Amino acid sequence: MDKKYIEYPNKFDKKEYDKNYRKEHYVRFSASVKPELKKRVDDYCKKEKISKTEFIRRAIDMFENNE
Repeated sequence: MDKKYIEYPNKFDKKEYDKNYRKEHYVRFSASVKPELKKRVDDYCKKEKISKTEFIRRAIDMFENNE
């Protein structure tokens, strides 16, 4: 049997997998804010060493727990 005709399974493509996972499980949204507010958020995130996504999670949790 000639090896050049053997079909090998496709290699796992992590980039493609990650792209499809994000597409199925996440959504993006944007917001327009004044530069001063963006700076406040950026400064807070830098000080706390958190992402903007984590900032939003914390803000939502605070609002929900204070109702």
